[in-house]
Amino acid sequence: MATERILLTGATGYVGGTFIDRFVKSEEPILKAITIDALTRTDDVEQKLKETYGDRVNTIRWPGLSDLEFIEQIAANYDIVVNVGSGFFADGAKAFVKGLARRVKPKAPAPWILHISGCTNLGDRPLTGVAHPGRVFDDANSRATYDWCKEEDERRPWPQRTTEIGVLTLADELGVNALSLNAPAIFGEGTGLFNKQGIIVPVLMRYTVMNGYGFKLNDTANFDWVHVEDLADAYILLVKIILERYDRGIGYIPSGKDGIIHPSVGRVLHTEIFERCLDVCFAEGVLPREDTPKEKTIVLKSLQEITDDVGSGMVDMAELGWAGNKAMTGTVLPRLGWKPRHREEAWAKDFYDELKASREGRRGYVFDSCIGRKA
Repeated sequence: MATERILLTGATGYVGGTFIDRFVKSEEPILKAITIDALTRTDDVEQKLKETYGDRVNTIRWPGLSDLEFIEQIAANYDIVVNVGSGFFADGAKAFVKGLARRVKPKAPAPWILHISGCTNLGDRPLTGVAHPGRVFDDANSRATYDWCKEEDERRPWPQRTTEIGVLTLADELGVNALSLNAPAIFGEGTGLFNKQGIIVPVLMRYTVMNGYGFKLNDTANFDWVHVEDLADAYILLVKIILERYDRGIGYIPSGKDGIIHPSVGRVLHTEIFERCLDVCFAEGVLPREDTPKEKTIVLKSLQEITDDVGSGMVDMAELGWAGNKAMTGTVLPRLGWKPRHREEAWAKDFYDELKASREGRRGYVFDSCIGRKA
């Protein structure tokens, strides 16, 4: 019998809010009667969720990812944890695994954690380390990705990668099923009630408008991309599979050290993102201005300059994100039935949408919340 005990982190976030909205509105029979338990922090958030989604969303007040004892205790009540809050708090994420492990019983299907992580985990370091401009990580061989990430993190730790490897390793040790969606650049307007914006395109569009030009650290940096609705649908598909299958997806969905998968739809160079930003800004008359270049320009910058401007003060973030090759190929999700609806046309349209949103004051600079400084 399918479990109905599903716990969500990140209800106010970009991905989490979209997940809730699309889950509640899903027409899948097995999902229509299920209540999502969402971890929240404030009265106003709880009220808005209740007013919008009624009894389909049950709110649970929590102190955040730093209260490890609370996390373990609450997670012990669930069979599925959808952790799309922050991928940068290793101890907090592992506490969910430890809580789920209390539910592991002989001859019973083990619980699941569906984790979120990001493509900077895969980035090379072409400015301060070794460049791998042609490398592509394919989740058809997820164990090789796990092994590389583990070895790389021992050499040069990166909090998001440390968290991903920590969750998958601990889950294997404790008998919990764990899958990490190592997401690329996420774009599009979110459908949740709170944060509706992504990071990469809004940040680079804002940079373009403010400075009148784009920047680059090299010519090989790239991003894969996925629309936020398609990413949310990937998590919903995984939950559906776990609920529907007699084996709870165990052995069917990859897990643990084989559990890094890539929800990738397209790929683009960093410089191509700025080319699109500039094209839109020039087409809409936002650029050029008197104090900006009269031609579409992408300027070579230093790592420190970009760390200060759009790296949240973190050199690693700047190099992995804005200089790194992070190419990924996703084969697992399509095999499971994932059918992304937002492709090249939606990607191109997003640049117009982001410029419009920025001009209307609907975009803030939220990099710190993305990397977990406000978790």
